Amino acid sequence: MSKPTGTDDLYVLHQDDFEPQRPEWSHKQFRRMVWRTRWKFFLNAGGTLLVVVILYHVYVSALHIYFDQSKVRNEFMRSIVSVVEMNGDGLRVDKSNRGPFEVTPFLTQKANLKVYRQVGSWEVITGEVQAELSITGKFSYKITKTGAYLNGNDTGPFYLPYDLVDGKPEQEGSEQNSSLKRLRQIDDGHVAEMSMSLKNLKSPEQLMQILSKYDVGVTAMPIYSGELQEKNLSYSRAGMFDYNTPHLSLKPLYEMEEDGSRWFIYFPTEPEDQRQAQSEGSMKEQVEFMMSDLEWMSGNLNYSGQEFDQRRLAYLKKNGVQVYGAVVTGPVRELQKIAQNPEFHHVHLNRVEIWNWD
Repeated sequence: MSKPTGTDDLYVLHQDDFEPQRPEWSHKQFRRMVWRTRWKFFLNAGGTLLVVVILYHVYVSALHIYFDQSKVRNEFMRSIVSVVEMNGDGLRVDKSNRGPFEVTPFLTQKANLKVYRQVGSWEVITGEVQAELSITGKFSYKITKTGAYLNGNDTGPFYLPYDLVDGKPEQEGSEQNSSLKRLRQIDDGHVAEMSMSLKNLKSPEQLMQILSKYDVGVTAMPIYSGELQEKNLSYSRAGMFDYNTPHLSLKPLYEMEEDGSRWFIYFPTEPEDQRQAQSEGSMKEQVEFMMSDLEWMSGNLNYSGQEFDQRRLAYLKKNGVQVYGAVVTGPVRELQKIAQNPEFHHVHLNRVEIWNWD
């Protein structure tokens, strides 16, 4: 047997050298594979969405548990009451906490609360306040009027005393005469709300001493805080010497505490004894709380007019609290007597209701 004389190229076949024969898929099998893939995608997406929804509800529930604590909720409530009532003439916010409160995922607190005016012994709803307080302390609100009438629900403006505006008009305006005429035409079975301005600045105690002679309740007093000395504060002029400006209002005592609240419908009148005086409070207590509330809201909240209120606070600390008018309510005959008092001018009759006075 002879040996090979040359080197032959040896070629070994491997399995990879054979092209496998791929099975031919039917149209039905292809569609089944596509739908199987789609269902897996939908199930994965649905599971992810369900987890997100559960986490969101846990997050929102935790927020409400925290913000529903009395301390947090009361502070928001205090913000609404302080800013709205101190910048309104006799306007009150419903303090029963029956309105809806909401917390957004971005930690903004929202509330819709009724606002009302005290007319006689009735709390007459005149609108709703929508308030928001962001996590940064930005406070904003809007009042929507929902009164029973198209007009007649707004209080009249307060005009500064003549000695602050360098002059005295020769005769009263038509507003005073119109309100007096309306009062004379209303029969005795009605109560009403009326606003009027003082001809001279007085302390709250001096004004209450004048009004204590009448069977009325006092719900607010405009405070003079050096407004005409502030160039940036707006004002309007009704006549030759009549100016009305944005102002703060002294209101009956209201305190928000963790274990509850206390507030008064009217400013306290002359008490019958010292025990009653301690239970009803005093004008000094009303003024002290107003100053502390003004300091709190102008220092802790960011709202429209905050800068002006800080200047007003500085003026009041330096010069004391003086008022130049009042919002009163009671029987129409008593209001008619007050309108004829020479201490007052610019009397404006507001809301009128049937008799509800004790």
